[in-house]
Amino acid sequence: MSLSTLMICNPGSRSGDAGLDHLRQRLEAMGPVNYHQPERPGDIPGLIRRHGSDVDRIVLGGGDGTINLALDALLEGDRPLGILPLGTANDLARSLGLPDDPESALDVIVLGQARPIDVARANDVSFINAVGMGLGPRMTSEMDSDEKRRFGVVAYLLGILRALRGQPHFHARIEFDGRIREYDCLQITVANGIHYGGGMTVADDAKIDDGRLDVLVIRHQGYLRLLGNAVRLRTGDMRAADTVHHVRAREVTITTHPGQDVTADGEFLAETPIDCRVLPGSLRVFTPEQT
Repeated sequence: MSLSTLMICNPGSRSGDAGLDHLRQRLEAMGPVNYHQPERPGDIPGLIRRHGSDVDRIVLGGGDGTINLALDALLEGDRPLGILPLGTANDLARSLGLPDDPESALDVIVLGQARPIDVARANDVSFINAVGMGLGPRMTSEMDSDEKRRFGVVAYLLGILRALRGQPHFHARIEFDGRIREYDCLQITVANGIHYGGGMTVADDAKIDDGRLDVLVIRHQGYLRLLGNAVRLRTGDMRAADTVHHVRAREVTITTHPGQDVTADGEFLAETPIDCRVLPGSLRVFTPEQT
């Protein structure tokens, strides 16, 4: 069966030009391929809106920023998405169980098993992995694109070390599914996916297709205690962490004092307050059989 493909690769991603000709040829063996490598990443949504309805599937080469940039256009087009993980962190690919190697990731697309996953919105802006405030956005501001390109995931570790200086904390009021809690905290993450922030895990039993958001609150704590929780934040095992709270909800409203910058999938979104909600099963993505 012949399948047509819109293939777009982001040249701004860390490995945006690695082995693309061979990957394209493999797809062309299955049907026509409309290939684009735009000069500006900002052109990607327009390409999807212009050409997505004419094909059977869309293949994006890039990282989490590329998916975030294209997300609304993908939702509008309602075509199954194949992901070639060419970015720095590739948190969404990790959440979906996709291989790190683009060649192996293309094998997943060729097998053609697409399943619905959740997308979320914060103040009516779509996101796929997570929104964060506090330590996370400060970490993002401490990194630049050159560091991310040169050092990969190590750049995220450097950003964390810089962001920890001073550890400014804030008060947060969180309403989730009708319940209210208040915290003095360093960081709040509202995750739709499983992984965020360059490989951190929101919870070891989180899912990207359960119709719920995972809210992770890192309460104000000393530097040594925060370092002690670092392994838990990486693995998502929060059962014994009394200074890290985790809840699940379909809708979340967060108000802070003072106001906090909010990032969505690593990009600046707004300042608090924010309202988050999940859009269950709204995006079809090619994934391995076992995820």
